[in-house]
Amino acid sequence: MVAMNEPQVWTLIGVFAAVMTGLISIITRSFTRSIADLSEKVDVKLESLGNQVESKFDILSERIDGLKTEMMLRFEKVDMRFEQVDQRFEQIELRIGKVEGRLDKIEKRVDDIDHDVQLISKNTFPQ
Repeated sequence: MVAMNEPQVWTLIGVFAAVMTGLISIITRSFTRSIADLSEKVDVKLESLGNQVESKFDILSERIDGLKTEMMLRFEKVDMRFEQVDQRFEQIELRIGKVEGRLDKIEKRVDDIDHDVQLISKNTFPQ
């Protein structure tokens, strides 16, 4: 068996330690570069997804604005129709008011005729 105090053994131990340290540093550097590359790829992918989401929201916002404009136009049309119906009701109210006035005149004339008939009947058929 070889004793631990031989210079060749210590040289082999030193070479082994240097090789292991070199391998560990190379692997660590390689791993760090891989992680950095993956991190950059993830950043690019996230930025791309962010841009896609932003463009989708812009498209959605434009659609909503278009629907809002269309809805406002339709509401304006409905409002105009309500105004027309309101004008028609006002015209009907005026006509009904005129008819009521005429009916009041007719009712007064009928009451006057009734009163005259009662007077005639009292004079003709005294009790």
